[in-house]
Amino acid sequence: MQSVYKMKQFQKIVALFIVIFITGIYFTVVYINAPLNSNYPTESLQIKKDSLQFKQLDKKTV
Repeated sequence: MQSVYKMKQFQKIVALFIVIFITGIYFTVVYINAPLNSNYPTESLQIKKDSLQFKQLDKKTV
């Protein structure tokens, strides 16, 4: 009789930890996914080569 009572208590504790674990995963997914789905204005940059920095190298043999 004593072992049945301990087993039921153990099942309640395990169930409580499972509920806490699943709740933690749910809130983590919601809080991480919220910034990813937001519609912040995106900025686009135009990249241009600087002609002074990239000089043409003469083909010379050493």
